[in-house]
Amino acid sequence: MMKRPFWLGTGVVLGVAGTLWAEQRVRRAVDQTVAKLTPTHMATEAAQSVRQLGDRVRAAVEEGRQERARREAELWDELDAGHLRGGTARTRPAAGSPARSISARAAGPAQRGRHVARGAARAR
Repeated sequence: MMKRPFWLGTGVVLGVAGTLWAEQRVRRAVDQTVAKLTPTHMATEAAQSVRQLGDRVRAAVEEGRQERARREAELWDELDAGHLRGGTARTRPAAGSPARSISARAAGPAQRGRHVARGAARAR
């Protein structure tokens, strides 16, 4: 006979405890959300996002520069190998040398295209 009142009391205690725990958890989540929606917090988050974006852009640019230098060295090696077979050796300008970049910029797109085409023809 005492079994039914015992289980009824246990159910009531667990129900009340579960309700209080859930209410506390919901209040904590609401408080955290409200704290995140303050203007100060939003400005801080926006500034942090912009900094992260800047870091990613810098990393991408640096990676692009490294890849460009690697590919350029590879192309110069191919070009030098073609010239060595023809009997005339060319000296490669130093990486990032002003003379090399100025001459590349000074030549129009059509001249640069002919240079590449001539280099490709020599390599064959």
